[in-house]
Amino acid sequence: MRWIATTLCAACGLAMLVAARELDGRWFERHVLLPWYYPWAPAWVSNTRVAAAVCGVVLLALAWPLGRGLARSSVAGWLRISLAIVLGLATSELVLRLKEHGTSYWRSLKLEFRFGREDPRFGWVLLPSRTTVLGPEERRTSYAIDAWGDRAASDAGAPDPELPSLIVSGESIAVGHGVPYEQTFAAHMGKDLGLQVVNVASGGYGSDQAYLRLDDALARLKRPAAVVTAFVPVMLSRNVQDYRARLVLRHGALALVPPAHGFLAGLRLRDLFVNELPYMSETDLRDSMQLTAAVLRETARTARAHGAEPLFAIFSIGADRALDEHAEAFLVRALFVDQRLPFVLIDVHPTELIAGDGHPGPEAHRRIADVLEEALRATVSRAQ
Repeated sequence: MRWIATTLCAACGLAMLVAARELDGRWFERHVLLPWYYPWAPAWVSNTRVAAAVCGVVLLALAWPLGRGLARSSVAGWLRISLAIVLGLATSELVLRLKEHGTSYWRSLKLEFRFGREDPRFGWVLLPSRTTVLGPEERRTSYAIDAWGDRAASDAGAPDPELPSLIVSGESIAVGHGVPYEQTFAAHMGKDLGLQVVNVASGGYGSDQAYLRLDDALARLKRPAAVVTAFVPVMLSRNVQDYRARLVLRHGALALVPPAHGFLAGLRLRDLFVNELPYMSETDLRDSMQLTAAVLRETARTARAHGAEPLFAIFSIGADRALDEHAEAFLVRALFVDQRLPFVLIDVHPTELIAGDGHPGPEAHRRIADVLEEALRATVSRAQ
């Protein structure tokens, strides 16, 4: 027994050291940073490699004494250890639920849940026909939501289905997080192109949620001219989270499935591990990319089926650079270039981000609008 315990402990230590050796910058970009963080990861993430190495050394140092201790343990001792583990997990579950009010505490803190509500089809939507003012005192932002549940210049009324329209879908950049409506790239584009703007974006959306909201809007509009869909790599992790209704691939076709349910699905510890642990294995990344590729194809197909020109806006933080100089180049090639989907890759310089926030500020939105208009103007002019 002692030798078994010692060998297992030493093997775990060696595994941690091997992992620390493999956890280089490129690995982190592919499996942690790109699919999980925007615009950048917390400082502690960069210390994971060091932590793995330290744990490996500690496990190797403790292998022999720990093996001796475990070998001397009685059945009663193992039962006490097991009971302590069970009680620790139960206590952790209770603590995680202390501050809840209908949804998990870590999810309820998100901006979209402060002026939105949960929705059985879309995950969540913005509350219609109301205006909410949010943000720190020095940059309070007014979010007016129209009768369709879309961000707009005013919370009164709704889009006119008869007007030529620009539909904007996606996540927080598309909705104009932290920026007055009239300074968002959607509002700039609507004014410059002479189109009614229908902005169905919402913070925290995955590609599937963006598509479902777009499909809903296109069904209401008679003259959609163009569809701009925002994409950031963090959507790869959002697209496979199962705490909400989501699209999945079944036999090569997209299908909408309900949130995970049952006893285990309801555990907060399970939610943290499955939906919030910032890591995607190679298998998880491959599966998410296959799903995301299918959703993006369907987004473009649906837009064209309604007579609208699709365009994907991919956002990356950094100075202007060629595609191959981007960490996300492999994603862009697999999801957009290889699928021949129309896109523009827009680099947002760190100085253009809202201080202390990370989303593009007004100047960046003006430049984003210019880039997107240039890509759309000839086609949209013909469509009108």
